[in-house]
Amino acid sequence: MKKLFSTLLLLVSFAVQAQVPNSTAPVPPDIAAIKKRNVLVVAMNKKDSPPFFSGQGDDLRGLDVDIARRVGVLLGVPVEFRRDAESFNEVVEQIRTGKADIAISKLSVTGPRLQAVRFSTPYVKLKQSLIINRLWLSANAKGREPYEIIRNFDGRISFIRNSSYDTFARVNFPNATFVPDDSWDNIIKNVMDGSIAAAYRDEFENKKISFEKPEAALSTKTIVISDAVDNIAAAVPYSSTHLLSVVDYVIRNDFGNIDTKKLMKMYKESK
Repeated sequence: MKKLFSTLLLLVSFAVQAQVPNSTAPVPPDIAAIKKRNVLVVAMNKKDSPPFFSGQGDDLRGLDVDIARRVGVLLGVPVEFRRDAESFNEVVEQIRTGKADIAISKLSVTGPRLQAVRFSTPYVKLKQSLIINRLWLSANAKGREPYEIIRNFDGRISFIRNSSYDTFARVNFPNATFVPDDSWDNIIKNVMDGSIAAAYRDEFENKKISFEKPEAALSTKTIVISDAVDNIAAAVPYSSTHLLSVVDYVIRNDFGNIDTKKLMKMYKESK
């Protein structure tokens, strides 16, 4: 009996040891570099985009900020936010060139970006949409349904320069006249006064317009493109496969059920 008890105790001891990571085991290079530096550098657009990220310094807050800090907690290092990128494409470039460890900045997954960096599991999936000038829509209807007009869109369409919609527009609306702009407010103003036919962005950003500028409904109409999805994900350098696993784990466990309705609630609470 005593021998049996000793054998069971030994087996339990081996099982417990098997569950405890070996502190002397080699750490994957991408994780080791972050731990050696003792900081996770997060690339983020210079311009605020609530509720994803807004504010400065210790007052920086939002969904993307929460995800980044959660990744830092799992890695056991503090987080440093790098916010000098003038565009979303520049955020991606900072990852490609190794100037940051990870980008969490309301980044859309696009074909060109997939060739430069690795993307995480999307933590938000948004439908693409257009805000269209009502007079232009009426003048170009010619008995057609709105979806037919959109499918063959040939008007002046505007979007934020060097954003994912700069890419999406040129792929999805080859017959349009492209009018990139650095200011979303300016784009909306131009749609309202008819200078351009449509503004192109995700459904969440376009829904914010009805909250911020209710008068826009008099001159514009929002059309959601149900079969065009805008996947929002984090990005890491192509060699950072283990870091990507950590990010995917965080998204699946803590941030995997966020839709437009929840984003609007977050946005209104941030105002």
